[in-house]
Amino acid sequence: MFMSFLHWLLDHSVLIVGGVFLMLVASVYWPGRKERFQRDAMIPLLDDK
Repeated sequence: MFMSFLHWLLDHSVLIVGGVFLMLVASVYWPGRKERFQRDAMIPLLDDK
């Protein structure tokens, strides 16, 4: 049973990784989150001051 699950996982891994990637992109570009990501992107630049 476990081996059949591993074979299924190997066969569908591209779809799973693609789905996770699309969910990540959707969460970054969701309309209410722009300010948070811009603030977090400035952290490395503010550490130099």
